[in-house]
Order: sequence, then structure tokens, then C-alpha cells
Amino acid sequence: MRFARGKKLNIGDRLREERNRLGLTQQDGAKAAGVGYTTYMAYEAGRSFPNAEALNLLHAVGFDVLYVVTGVRNGAALSNEDSNLLADLNQIDEKGRALVRGLLDTYKRLS
Repeated sequence: MRFARGKKLNIGDRLREERNRLGLTQQDGAKAAGVGYTTYMAYEAGRSFPNAEALNLLHAVGFDVLYVVTGVRNGAALSNEDSNLLADLNQIDEKGRALVRGLLDTYKRLS
């Protein structure tokens, strides 16, 4: 696939860039996309492309999917700090998430 100006579409590199921005491993990326590790590696290598479902799942964990697909950054992309917080949150279990939600609710009430 090519852009109108002849620029080669390189979804794999941008996918890797977003994964690194979020502080995720390839295993984390595969889990987030709902695919196996080998499939995810093929995405980043440019041998295969994520489908809409995988892109939607990646968006849910902070990937700038507009950037991955088009090379154009979404103005609402998360900051590195926010991305790191989201990556940390994605690595804890539901009990831990409930604790974090409780802390945030308490903080908002006290602020």
C-alpha cells in the first residue's frame, strides 16, 4: 500500500513506536491486541496488518491508532506520563484496579 505522494505505508514501524511510547513489551502488545505473540510480531515486521478489532483493542490501552494507520498524530494522544500510568494500570489485576479507583475517588473528594 502507498500514500498518494508515494510514501510507503509502514504500519509495523508505527505500531512498534506506539508500543514503545506506552512502555509495553511485544508480549504486552499481543495481549492488548487480542492476538498471539507470533501474529503481533508479524504486525510489527510488516508481514501482516492488524484488523479493525485488534486496532480497537490497541486504542483502548492508549495506542494512537490514527497515527498507526495514517502516520498522522491524533491531537488527543496521551502524554508519556499518562501512557506510563495506563501501561501500569493495564498490568494489575481487577482487585488492584478497584484499589486504584478507590484512591482516585478519595483524592477527588478531598481536592
